[in-house]
Amino acid sequence: MLQKSSAFIKTTLQSSFHSQNYTVILRTLQAIFGDIKMDSTIPHIDQRGAYDIFLIDGSQNDWQDLIPADLICLAKQYKVVLFNVELEQVCEKNLLLNHFNGVFYKSAAAEDIFKGLVRISTGELWFARKVISKAFNDILSVASSFSSLSEDITLNEADYKHLTKREKSVIHLIAQGASNNKIADKLNISDHTVKTHLYSAFKKTNSRNRVELANWAQRYISVLLPVES
Repeated sequence: MLQKSSAFIKTTLQSSFHSQNYTVILRTLQAIFGDIKMDSTIPHIDQRGAYDIFLIDGSQNDWQDLIPADLICLAKQYKVVLFNVELEQVCEKNLLLNHFNGVFYKSAAAEDIFKGLVRISTGELWFARKVISKAFNDILSVASSFSSLSEDITLNEADYKHLTKREKSVIHLIAQGASNNKIADKLNISDHTVKTHLYSAFKKTNSRNRVELANWAQRYISVLLPVES
């Protein structure tokens, strides 16, 4: 039925493995795929071709307005599905326009999860019909802003040469949805210093807020700000 037989689950390992949704996902994957790997980080780019599908545990996240840049990059090349989320945690149209293949909520029935994973594995999408319809109606006006992570993007040096190394690091983390506290911990700097770099980045990129700065970063992250650490 499938040409490949491996699935990868990105999870924080803090989710409830005893929840009905998580159990159903695992049992369904075991029925469809011959090999399943679970880890808290996405595989290195050189190892991703070994997997037919990537499932992202979204229980600890709120991606209603902003999807992490590393997942957008992943979804542009591979089948990526979000699961174990509440309805209010994500915007399906945003996922669809960012090349995700589907989403499964915590309330999803076992038969729907099985049916959805089978269809996604064969190249179909698993979103609500009304979401696909709305996305289709909007596609001509918004497609350009959601396809800006193209690997062959041409950069103007003036767009980024004025950013310091630390500002690039802060922008990179912002694009992945990190809070100021997480940025401070990651870079071993104070919250005040994070804010200083953040305001400077706002000014240098003509961004008015975190979302605009993240969108700016996602246009350049595959070339300017390496996703791989």
